[in-house]
Amino acid sequence: MTVTATTTSPALRARRTWNIDQWGSGYFDVDDHGQALVRPLGSDAEGPALPLSGLVRQLQSAGLRLPVLVRFSDILHDRVEQLCGAFDAAMSDCEYQGGYTAVYPIKVNQQRRVVEEILATAERGSGRVGLEAGSKPELLAVLALSDGGSSLIVCNGYKDREYVRLALLGEKLGHKVYLVVEKLSELQLILEEARELEVTPRIGLRARLASVGKGKWQNTGGEKSKFGLTASQILDVVETLRHEDALESLQLVHFHLGSQIANIRDIQRGLRECARFYQNLMQLGAPIDTVDVGGGLGIDYEGTRSRSYCSANYSMQEYARNVVSAFSQLCQEADLPQPHLISESGRSLTAHHAVLITNVIGEERVNATPPERVTQEQDSQVEELWRVFDQLADTQEPRVLVEAWHDLLQAVSELQDRFVMGLSDITARAEGERVYMAACARLRTQLDTRNRAHREILDELAEKLADKLFVNFSLFQSVPDVWGIEQIFPVLPLSGLDQAPTRRAVIQDITCDSDGRIDSYVDGQGVESTLPLPEWASEDERWLGFFLVGAYQEILGDLHNLFGDTDSVDAALNTDGEWTLSNPLAGDSVAQVLAYVNFNANVLKQKLTDQLAASGFSAEEQARFAASLSEGLEGYTYLE
Repeated sequence: MTVTATTTSPALRARRTWNIDQWGSGYFDVDDHGQALVRPLGSDAEGPALPLSGLVRQLQSAGLRLPVLVRFSDILHDRVEQLCGAFDAAMSDCEYQGGYTAVYPIKVNQQRRVVEEILATAERGSGRVGLEAGSKPELLAVLALSDGGSSLIVCNGYKDREYVRLALLGEKLGHKVYLVVEKLSELQLILEEARELEVTPRIGLRARLASVGKGKWQNTGGEKSKFGLTASQILDVVETLRHEDALESLQLVHFHLGSQIANIRDIQRGLRECARFYQNLMQLGAPIDTVDVGGGLGIDYEGTRSRSYCSANYSMQEYARNVVSAFSQLCQEADLPQPHLISESGRSLTAHHAVLITNVIGEERVNATPPERVTQEQDSQVEELWRVFDQLADTQEPRVLVEAWHDLLQAVSELQDRFVMGLSDITARAEGERVYMAACARLRTQLDTRNRAHREILDELAEKLADKLFVNFSLFQSVPDVWGIEQIFPVLPLSGLDQAPTRRAVIQDITCDSDGRIDSYVDGQGVESTLPLPEWASEDERWLGFFLVGAYQEILGDLHNLFGDTDSVDAALNTDGEWTLSNPLAGDSVAQVLAYVNFNANVLKQKLTDQLAASGFSAEEQARFAASLSEGLEGYTYLE
């Protein structure tokens, strides 16, 4: 077969190596010059694909520092349009009579600019968007942002009298506010406050499903969920409302299958149960006109299109078709009106829009060059390591290679034990460890990925021989789900991708915590324990991008080692196809993060000044050190 230039192009090779086509969803790509690209209008639109490295230079010229979180507002708009478009297409295919609203749960990312950009998509006629709140602070934010009147607002979470009153005030202001009953005790609060405010409430109820979507968040749905009403409690709600002559207020039924559901079969099973709840409530006389199917629409972080917890084996379009068809079929069979549909697909709306960009500040490369052989008498285990190293130069037999691996492990382990017992000195240990690493490197070139026993060894060797990248960020602040739930986020060098990866690496952050490392990386059609990496195109631009970090990460980040918020900025395309930067926000200063843990910067400064005064330093030295202290307190918490 003739191999064309296209099949071996640098861009195609890079797409396959880092699986960009799959997890990028049309928003991220690479060109033949090895530049990572962002396509903010999506692959379906006629819009530019711009190099991220050029954006970094523009950010630095504008005074922003690395690490920096970049929010692409055009991607937010496109995600809303894609989701609403998927439901529009599904409803057209099924001749569905109800409508659809994409409700954004602001807990996913409460940043004001994110919520405003999502709402702006609807304002320009490109989608129907509502907001969801799960607490009093969130509800106040939602009410303030919904200033056009007649907005759709869903109120979830635990509710006290003040929460209920705020929601009902929103209804009086002209918004369509659904108070979703999660606990039976909330119903009386709603009825009492509604009478006092003389407003007819819109009541929803959350049904606790038996169905559950398997995944890291499976207990947010199903019987183990902390929220929702059982079947008997739902009957109690209906009877209470009937007795209060308020059954007409029960207008919405809400379900939650779980978050980030990987398998479409779990969604299909859950939707059948949801539809039956709707049918039974209608038959009980409840005038339900809206069904909220909650969250669950997954993001393919890995790009594997699989049932893995960080993937999804279905598309947004397939999800929409399943939701619409479940209620379309049931309503036709049971002769019921087709309800208005709501989904709370916050992760799907926001994940793609944010990229964390930062720099590699140092590397620790594995030295796989064998040391010079010492002629005098050696430690017995060092001699054994040399024997295996020499043997690997002469053998290709698969079984012997496996035995050589076992011999290497035993010899280096015994050498380390002898050192602990005082039977071997540090010189022997150093030589033995270098021979061991050289033997591992030689062995890796001879193993065959088609051999199952060899594959296991290759996986171990990939980790053992991986370079360490020390990266200027805090994993706990910027991608906390990596530490908390072993979430996978795609990571990509921003340049040099036209070169084949010649090494593997493991990312370490700058916190003083051994958990501050990433253990899983997107690699081809799977996930590996190391990151494929080419040589850097420029030592001055060793830049990495962490992708799909727009959902939950910014709000969940913590202050481990007092590394604070990073710089952030919104980037949008202008009419010339170039970047317009807006809303630049400086990350936390040292003084600010100290204040979070109740250290007063002025008091600290005074104490340090007192120490300088008592130090015996010259006046010039004291002034110089005092200036350094002031600069330190005002400076960025990350390395500059």
